[in-house]
Parts: sequence; C-alpha cells; structure tokens
Amino acid sequence: MKRVLIFALFLSLGRTALADSPQYGRIVTIKKSISSYTKSYVANTPVLEDVTTYTITVQVGGSLLVGTYDLSPQQAEPPPDWGKGYAVKVQQERDSMSLQSPTGKLKLHIKKRNTGSSMEPLTAEEKNRLEEVTAPVQSLIGLSPDVNAKNGSTRGTAQASPEAAAPAPAAPTGWVSVHSTPYLAEIFVDGESMGYTPAKIALPPGKHMFRMEKAGYRAWTKKMTITAGSELTLEASLERK
Repeated sequence: MKRVLIFALFLSLGRTALADSPQYGRIVTIKKSISSYTKSYVANTPVLEDVTTYTITVQVGGSLLVGTYDLSPQQAEPPPDWGKGYAVKVQQERDSMSLQSPTGKLKLHIKKRNTGSSMEPLTAEEKNRLEEVTAPVQSLIGLSPDVNAKNGSTRGTAQASPEAAAPAPAAPTGWVSVHSTPYLAEIFVDGESMGYTPAKIALPPGKHMFRMEKAGYRAWTKKMTITAGSELTLEASLERK
C-alpha cells in the first residue's frame, strides 16, 4: 500500500513539473481598462481612486489563456513591443501565469482557458531572442532588466539585437468613459469582461459592441465606433427584470 501511495505521489509531482515548464506563446490581444472604487469618505463625500487593469490574451499551442493584472509599483505596463503575434515565454502555475521576453516580464491571474486554433510556430530568430531569457520566468518577476549583467553575463543587454532594443510605437487607441444606472454593472466589450462601472476603457479604432449586465436587471447593449484619440462617454440605464 505504501509503495502505491509513493508511486502516485511521484507521478503527481512529475505531472506538476511538466505543467510548470516554460512554453512558447504569442500575444493575441492587450486591453486596458480603468475602474473607480470608493477609497474613503470625507464629510460624507466619497473619495474615488482609479485602478488600471490590463487584460492579456496569449496563445499557447492550441489554447488561449486570458489573464489580468492591476497596474502597480511591482507590475508595470506591458512593454510597447508586445503587440499582436509577439512571441513570449509562458509559464503556468495553477491559476496564474508568467509572461516574459527580453524586454519585460509580467505575472497575471488566469481568468479563462479556451480552445483556439494552432499557434503559428516560432521562427529561429524568435527562439534565439527568447533564449536570451536565461533564468526561469518566476525567478525574474520584479527584477531589473540588467539582472544578467549582475550575474556576470551580458546576454539580453549588450548583445541584444537592434530589433529587440527599439520598441515598436504604441498602437493608436480611443477612450470610452462608461457609466451605468445602477452602478457596478459588469462591462463586456466584444464579449470580453472589462470590469465594472464606472470605468474608463482604452480600445483600438473600429466598431465595438458594449454590453452591461447586473443581477436582477436586463442586459443593456450598444454598438459604438471608436476612432484614434477619441474620448467618448457611454451612459447605460438598466431596467429591472
């Protein structure tokens, strides 16, 4: 009986190690939203604080992983070169994942795991670029980009390719301030949750479908066209069921 239990434990640990091994992935989308919450009250007046949340979808093999994180001193904005199709190293650990490239690293909470089409294989140049990340992903979270130089290595710094050193310009976006009656309705943009009202959301130019949902109320929808640099306001009034 003891031998069976030891073998089962060994098999379980082996599976966990395999699941936690870094994999190659590609960025699919990066979306930014700003939500407001009541931090405190001064003379019965609420003091609001904005929270910036990033939602990143990454493709790993035939799977789509959707993760989120809040902007903080420990977690910066995604590097500018992390655009659609950009290759990154992905390491999963239960309900979280780490994304890393020579230009940045982030840790996100996994919200969804979906099945998608097969990922386009990485080129030899992309693999070589990711191999500049010499240490495991989880050990680099929060470290400065010159961590390899401190260890006596110049990989990822002096030997970085010009393409990796020159970030691509940020994609144009427009902003939509979303409000609802009642407050704290969940916002969906093109079917993806973007937080709760009130919120300020950055979106790429084009047509987008907005949907607000709140328990006990009918869903509210509207299609809007976003242009680069625009700042729009969306007011939603939800009806009780």
